[in-house]
Formats: sequence, C-alpha cells, structure tokens
Amino acid sequence: MTMSVESIPGSEEAETPAAVRAKAGPKMQATGVDVFYGDVHAVISVDLSVQEEEVTALIGPSGCGKSTFLRCFNRMNDTIPSCRVTGEITLDGESIFSSELDVVQLRARVGMVFQKPNPFPKSVYENVAYGPRIHGFARAGSAMDEIVEQSLVRAGLWDEVKDRLHESGTALSGGQQQRLCIARAIAVDPEVILMDEPCSALDPIATARIEELIYELRGRYAIAIVTHNMQQAARVSQRTAFFHLGELVEYGRTEDIFTNPKQQRTQDYITGRFG
Repeated sequence: MTMSVESIPGSEEAETPAAVRAKAGPKMQATGVDVFYGDVHAVISVDLSVQEEEVTALIGPSGCGKSTFLRCFNRMNDTIPSCRVTGEITLDGESIFSSELDVVQLRARVGMVFQKPNPFPKSVYENVAYGPRIHGFARAGSAMDEIVEQSLVRAGLWDEVKDRLHESGTALSGGQQQRLCIARAIAVDPEVILMDEPCSALDPIATARIEELIYELRGRYAIAIVTHNMQQAARVSQRTAFFHLGELVEYGRTEDIFTNPKQQRTQDYITGRFG
C-alpha cells in the first residue's frame, strides 16, 4: 500500500511566521476612523491595521493627518478639548473606546515616543523606573534594577549610561535622550509602540542608531511610526500607509508602495512631485 505525500505526517509545508501572524489577525485595527478639530475634518474615514512584529510607516506631506491618526491608537487626542474621534479601533480585537477599558492601562499597553526627546527632569534611572513604579510592576530594589537595566539594554543605551544612572536624563545627547524615552516606553512592557517622527530632531548618526533600534525592536513589538523621510520608511518598515489631505490614499507592503504604487497620488508623492 502506498501513501500519498499529503497523508504523510509532517509532510505539509510549514507556514511562515508572517502567515501565522496574518491568520491571528492584526494587533490593532482602525475601521472608519474620522477625527475632527472643531469643524475641521482632519482624518477622513481611515481603515488601517498594525500587525504584530512589524513596523507600519505612516508617510505623507505636513498637515495630512498622519500624526493625528497615530495618536488615536492610544487615545492621546482625548487630551485635546476640541478634538472628536469617531469610528472603531481595536487592540487584540477589543475596542479601545470601551467603558470597561482603563485609558491609563491602554497607554501602558500602547506606548508613545514623541518627535522631540522629552526625558523627565530626573535621573536616567528614575526616567525608566517611573512607569513600572506607578503601574505597580516593581517598587524598588533588585526587581526595579532589573527592569531598568533590561529596558536600557533593549534600547541600546545600557553600555553608554550604566555608569551615569544617577545623572540627569536631560544631560544626555539628543540621540541618547530619544533612546532613553524609548527605554522609558518599553519599561512597562507594552505590546505596541507608536513613534511620531522620532528622528526628526536628530543628527544622521543618531538617526541611524534609532533606525537600527527600531529594526531590533520589531521582533518584540508591533510598531507604528510617522516619518517625513521616505528613505527611512523604506528602510525600517514592512508596511506603509500614504496619507494626503486627511485621507488614507494607499496602504500595503512597503516594497509595493515604493516600487509599484496603485494610486497616482502615491506615485507623485514618492517621486517628489509634491510634498
């Protein structure tokens, strides 16, 4: 009796990690999201997903709504009185607008790194320890020491600051300050990291280090990054979304967006016809 190849145990072709993640669904999903500042319609009916263990880049000219949209993912727009957000956004399939969801806990799960490095006026150690302390992960002692060291190691900063832990975080260079802010974000063990133009205030050397760090962090977190630098988007992301005048014009695999865009506006933007 002969067995078909299909019936031999273990003969099935193994699924790639990307295929497994795709079956599991997106880490975060925005559906029909609109954002208004008073009467101004800043983001218009956007559908977009952020995948596990991938970097999603949001590109487009200034004022196109990409940073406003990014802030929707951890409800940072709630702090702006004139801002109103409609539509649905889910994290692991659950609405982030649910009355049962604690916004503070949401922002621990969905961390944010801003355009300008903004370390607290505290020591390097206390900058990283702040989040774990207020969220009750650890209070002090060896447990906190381990969290601080691990976070700084993951942010690629430990070797540069291990002898300066009790110096002010604001005394670091701009690139180091931004990595300190990334260490502060990951210290609370988030699931998603949002980055709003994290390299725009940095020199080329610091920018390259942050890009290397984003690449390293991709295997641990879902990451969404706003950038004006199209070369940076091409280097660090697996998916790219192009925004223009508040609309999501095109979203897909990064290589497809940059080499074979489907929309003329996308083609015009990436070739420098406007921007």
